[in-house]
Amino acid sequence: MKRTMILLLFLLVTLVVSFAQSEVDVWQFNTETGEWDMNAGNARALTSMPTQGSCNKVNWEILITTEAQVAQWCKWEINGTKWTWFVRKPGDYYTNSVYFFLQSNGDVVLSATGFSDLEYYLPDQGVNRFIETYWFATLDPGAVPGIDDWTRAEEVNGSILVEDSRELHEGLKAYLWNRIKVVECNSACIYRDSGTITITLKNQKPWITDDGEYVEPLTEFVTTLR
Repeated sequence: MKRTMILLLFLLVTLVVSFAQSEVDVWQFNTETGEWDMNAGNARALTSMPTQGSCNKVNWEILITTEAQVAQWCKWEINGTKWTWFVRKPGDYYTNSVYFFLQSNGDVVLSATGFSDLEYYLPDQGVNRFIETYWFATLDPGAVPGIDDWTRAEEVNGSILVEDSRELHEGLKAYLWNRIKVVECNSACIYRDSGTITITLKNQKPWITDDGEYVEPLTEFVTTLR
């Protein structure tokens, strides 16, 4: 019995030692300075599974594994988040685009909510409280919307999946156009609507928080898989 306990203890100690983990320093190459920066924060590394041996064997085989768990990242830009129209007379008007740039290394869902016709700013006032509002989106920078290409504002709401692709990795650019129809019954006032676009990363790793930071302790995500 005593010998069995000693053996179990030895196996437990061996397992703990074999899976010991240690975080090591990381340097990142800075393309602007042409130098290596230490502790850039965009990558961390841990060593684990140390091993050793001592006997008269002729050949030793030591398996060395390198594993990179890559998180999903996203870069985006929009060169305008507000249109302000100054309308002197009734009419049907449209304006050319702002652009939206999206780059990621995994599936991305774009969700639109709250888009609607522009509404009279003050409550319970105005003859016609709404200005018909339309949108046009295209990936073609040279495209010009035709009369039938427009989408009513409320129909913009919903979600679309932008699938992982080489084009998405390199960056996609979309162009958004805006159109309003001001009629005689639109009283003099400010009309406004605010919609929200949400970018959701679909392939994020479990060791990244919702705010994009590392989950601590990071050692929990090191496995024995080779």
